[in-house]
Amino acid sequence: MKQLIPVPVRKHLRGWLNSAKNTPFAVDLLELRRWQIARKGLGANAAPRNDPRRLVLLPSDPWSIHQSRGDEAMIEAAVGEMKRAHPNIEVYIVTATKAASAEVRAMGFTPLEFWRQPFSYETVAQELSLTRPDFGVVLGADVLDGYYSPVDAARMLLVADLMAACGAKVSVLGFSFNSRPAKALREVFRLLDPAVVLNLRDALSLQRFKEFAPNRAQLVADSAFMLVPQEDTAAVKQIAARIEEQRSQGRNVFVFNIHPMLFRKAEPAKLEQMIELAASAMGRVSRENNASWLLLAHDYRPEIADDNCLRPLADRLRDRLGEHVHHVDQVLSASEIKAVVGLVDGVVTGRMHLAIAALGQGTPVAAITYQDKFQGLFAHFGVSESLLLSPEQLLTGDNLEKFLLRFLDAYKTTGAQVRRMLPAVMELSRANVAPLLGAGSTRIAPKSDGKVA
Repeated sequence: MKQLIPVPVRKHLRGWLNSAKNTPFAVDLLELRRWQIARKGLGANAAPRNDPRRLVLLPSDPWSIHQSRGDEAMIEAAVGEMKRAHPNIEVYIVTATKAASAEVRAMGFTPLEFWRQPFSYETVAQELSLTRPDFGVVLGADVLDGYYSPVDAARMLLVADLMAACGAKVSVLGFSFNSRPAKALREVFRLLDPAVVLNLRDALSLQRFKEFAPNRAQLVADSAFMLVPQEDTAAVKQIAARIEEQRSQGRNVFVFNIHPMLFRKAEPAKLEQMIELAASAMGRVSRENNASWLLLAHDYRPEIADDNCLRPLADRLRDRLGEHVHHVDQVLSASEIKAVVGLVDGVVTGRMHLAIAALGQGTPVAAITYQDKFQGLFAHFGVSESLLLSPEQLLTGDNLEKFLLRFLDAYKTTGAQVRRMLPAVMELSRANVAPLLGAGSTRIAPKSDGKVA
């Protein structure tokens, strides 16, 4: 098999293989050879159109497009910006299953179901040759450091490269980069065509990325900040009425969100402990501070759904708080959720994109953070890291109660700080699509052979 790999590629892959020995990433050299062949075959189609009209978007979870409200928010925000520039643009979204393809059609877009198993770069190249995209968008989100799967992260990046080989302008939307990236991905980033624009969604992630894989990359804010809230639906109006009812009683209203993914191994006993601690802390804080709570889900994927934690939490709190707690059991869209968090006094959340929705509405946030995701987001707004709590800290003593009290003391001044910084953050968010629209970016011609010099 080794003889099938050209010497220049083999040389650069040797370091990659050595760094991968202690990781779960099994590097298939034959697959990489197929990627190189597929890329070389796309060179003939590299000429861009004079009338751009096709966008191919690769989500971070091609198996479930619509149940992750974070992905939904990024998709709608990025596509909305592109449609403002090109009203007749055709949008294609990569999927892995027929169910995901049905979700894409329901959104009004066309599915490209090539993220199937066994994965094949030849199939990807064939689909891209037929579609001939003018633009490519990859939702980097929180997956491109390999935290969840180095294999999927590598494939997403190499498919972005294949889009560039087709002549498309390609932007990897702002992604975060944790402090322990999968070493095997270093060479993948090095192999990328310069036409693939890499966007890091906070300064801390950008610093980590440049230390990991010195490469051209730029600072942005998350693309989901561009999402337009939808305020006039029946569900949002119903929730707004509940909030106003609490306000009429002189109470402040806060969103609260926890979920199973706060722990990499979500053992039932650990989740049960978290739920009980949350119920106890929220009950005491509410009585002492005249606070009411809105339990709001942001992810509906069955195995990791927020309601797996929020529903039992609601059951415990009803006995303690009665009408001063409301579990939102409707399934809301990302734009509806953004509207809801614009109505409350503050948000306590373990979901990154629920925090982004709130901050994008000028609503202050405290976060239960995991895999180093929230520090950089808070830095965009100059918000103190004292409003961050790790899951491990949450499970210790009365840390959660102290954390909630700290937020209730700080939410007004924090909200003013967030609203002061929001215009600058919005400009950074729009920078995600600027390379596709020709603003602030020079198009680099794609290489024809996919080799590394």
